[in-house]
Amino acid sequence: MESNFNSSEDAPLTQQNEKRALDDVLSALKFGTFQIKMLILTCGAYFSACAEMMLIVYLSGPIKHEWKLNDMIFPVLPFCSGIVCLSGSYIAGIVSDKFGRQKSLLASLFIVSLCGGTSSLAPNFWIFVVLRSLTAFGTSGIETVDFVLILECLPREKRGTTMVVITLCGALGALSTAGFAWALLPRYGWRVFVGACAAPSCIILLYRLWCNYESPRYLYISGKKEEGKSLLVDIARQNGTKLPEGDILCPETQRRGRIQELFSPSLRLQTIFTALVWFLQSMGFWSVTMYLPEYMSSIDIDPYFNMFAVFIGEIPGLCLAMYLIEHRWFGRIRCLRMFSLASIICLVIFALINVTIVKTIFVILVYFFMVPIYSILNTYTPEVYPTDTRSIAMALMCMIVALPSVITAFIGATVLSTDITWLYPIVAAGFFSLQFLFTWGLKSETAGQDLHDTKTSREVINNTSVNDESILCNGGTHTTNDDSI
Repeated sequence: MESNFNSSEDAPLTQQNEKRALDDVLSALKFGTFQIKMLILTCGAYFSACAEMMLIVYLSGPIKHEWKLNDMIFPVLPFCSGIVCLSGSYIAGIVSDKFGRQKSLLASLFIVSLCGGTSSLAPNFWIFVVLRSLTAFGTSGIETVDFVLILECLPREKRGTTMVVITLCGALGALSTAGFAWALLPRYGWRVFVGACAAPSCIILLYRLWCNYESPRYLYISGKKEEGKSLLVDIARQNGTKLPEGDILCPETQRRGRIQELFSPSLRLQTIFTALVWFLQSMGFWSVTMYLPEYMSSIDIDPYFNMFAVFIGEIPGLCLAMYLIEHRWFGRIRCLRMFSLASIICLVIFALINVTIVKTIFVILVYFFMVPIYSILNTYTPEVYPTDTRSIAMALMCMIVALPSVITAFIGATVLSTDITWLYPIVAAGFFSLQFLFTWGLKSETAGQDLHDTKTSREVINNTSVNDESILCNGGTHTTNDDSI
């Protein structure tokens, strides 16, 4: 049966027998208290994950000194963490799609809190590697589930901006790590520093025990219609709005969390190009970041203060992405291309001009443009995949993102061992150049569009939707075709 839906929040929703898309219902319920609670949870979780992930950048010097490691032993730490991230993302994605977003998030937060904190007490390097690898298992789970959980609770017109806000909180998490490194490492040593970086995950774990709302979209697609309806009533109560009357269109399916669905004919090219863009983003980011403090120190720039300034530079870049990402401006894909190209230009200038102040300015600009790419991809990826494969799609991308940390630790160590000072940033510029090329393989613009719940509904809606240019120019007109459950 085919139904057409008005996407405007102001459309009258009064007929009891009217069938409504879940996106239209969430838009009618608006952005309110419920979404703020969920935003605190997901922002806090991503803040803690990024704080833990960036910790490794500051440990190469102190850890090598503590346990007398040579330059080729320390990369075992990011190598093992990257390998473990692969399984962490995959398991979190399956658990999220089959058993619920919140169960996966709770387990991930618990692992990060426990292992992140105890790693500060490690008696030797190999115990430290084990504990940090388990911490990476948890952070990869947070990355996999966090954006999916909040996305499925949002009205359509707030998705882009809200998703960038979460990445902004991740940047603040990285900034907190830089601040801890600057304030604690020289005075109190790396153990206090590692313990301080674990504190945010402990705090947000306690908050998660109170804020345990499941995704309404997950509840409907998993057949828990009564729980889903009850949650929507609660959202309306908390937001001070009224739940529209009528049946909600959201097809139930038991075929959830199947990674092979991402390579079905309708999703194959989308998955390949999205994965390539993610992979090259991570290669470029970690090629710049992994040994940046050592690189800056080698050219006589204070590494800790510079890293602190670099991470502050991310914040205005994320604010710019927040402004541009919605459909009335660039949309997701055009925004991605612009930030990727700007990263290339800044890296080349950073590499070739040997003036300290110029290098300091342009390394900040590199992060201004480079980090918001993550926010765009974290918005675009869960939007472009249907609900029954959304978490496993994010899991696949997180697995792919983990691979470069295995590779770049050794690449960076090799490049830094040479006397060619411009080579370090040029290698990263090469990765971003390839990324820019592969963005032209992304064809499905998601700005202003409804989310899909199954692969079948995605195909039907894509066949009746307007093209990308119309979406961007006309503010996103929606025609939803689906079967009632």
